[in-house]
Amino acid sequence: MPNDLVNNPDVGSESLQPFAAGDFLLGATLLNNPDDDHAGDGRIFQFGADGTQKAVLHTPDTTHLVKGLMFGPDNVLWAFDTSEHAILQVGPDGKRLSNPDFPKRPWSSGFFDKAGNLYMYEHITGTMADVPEKYRQMQSTLPDQGDKIGDGNVYKFSPDGTLLETYETETSTSFAGYLGVTSCTLHPSEKYITYTTETSKRIMRYDIVNNKQMDDLVQLPEDQPEYVFCLNYCADGMLLVTRGPKIEVIDEDGNVARTYPLEGRGWATIKESADQKHMLVSSFFNGILLKMSKESGEVVAEMKIDAERSLAGVAEFPW
Repeated sequence: MPNDLVNNPDVGSESLQPFAAGDFLLGATLLNNPDDDHAGDGRIFQFGADGTQKAVLHTPDTTHLVKGLMFGPDNVLWAFDTSEHAILQVGPDGKRLSNPDFPKRPWSSGFFDKAGNLYMYEHITGTMADVPEKYRQMQSTLPDQGDKIGDGNVYKFSPDGTLLETYETETSTSFAGYLGVTSCTLHPSEKYITYTTETSKRIMRYDIVNNKQMDDLVQLPEDQPEYVFCLNYCADGMLLVTRGPKIEVIDEDGNVARTYPLEGRGWATIKESADQKHMLVSSFFNGILLKMSKESGEVVAEMKIDAERSLAGVAEFPW
């Protein structure tokens, strides 16, 4: 499917192709709502391991950014629409499944532990009054909670969907002012989670064994224009962090072990590749996904969607 058709709302279908080893799935909404610059036709793009575009899935039950893509232990693809409190699922055969029944909250994304428990986190926090007026139309209040839009917490669910724990995580100051836990990752020990509030200066941690806040892993200087965007643990315990025009690899003491420069703006989602030799980093602004060597920083593959300000989720099908 030619990439020049990406901005055609008629391109796409009700299903993807069956997932194959090394497939990349990218959430990128077509922002074609003239009244809301974060709204439009939701789509999930499927690329093969060689970077060839294979299919496009329409998600007519979403209204805003299709984000936070991840695979579950059963190889089901998950995706989220924070504004709609929606969770989408696609089976390994590429076909949509019924949306799972979870509490209506502004989910950002999630992850699973080795036992199959699910952790999901809230992208926003506060009340509608905390949201700048131009962004209020893209927010939804929590059911039966007045004008509250979210708590910025992390929630643990059993494999059957039962709520097990609520972690009342601290959040930090951001440009938007109402962001909560926008990127969160489980340490390989499974004793704590590490997370951030996008465009803040903190990389925070929370003890999920004893259910208490920990000391920050990193606090950036207040007097310098430095910010954290997204983060993710590698299998060896090193933390990948996007910091605007660069990637930092941070050790378990909060020290920067390696830095890789990036060209352009908007670099956000960061993950270790399934082969544990590469990392995946995507640009929200430019619709680019890079696969880079963890050792050298060399770009070994690049995929591009011609859609600006909408690439908000990346997942790689396990090998």
